[in-house]
Amino acid sequence: MKPRILVVDDEPDVVTLMTRALESEGFETLTAYDGISALDIAQAEKPDLILLDVMMPMMSGYEVCQQLKASP
Repeated sequence: MKPRILVVDDEPDVVTLMTRALESEGFETLTAYDGISALDIAQAEKPDLILLDVMMPMMSGYEVCQQLKASP
């Protein structure tokens, strides 16, 4: 099974660039465009790695990271 990476950024162009680069290297990618969706996807899919933007609307990357760390 390919390693899965969750790419989280509020800018669609950045997400597209990152997913194309990662997929060309053989990774499976998941995407989210805000922190709330990122938390939902991370809990449901259990990615191997999360690439998380820090500056996002509604919930910053720091807040997402804190919630991920607090969750089993």
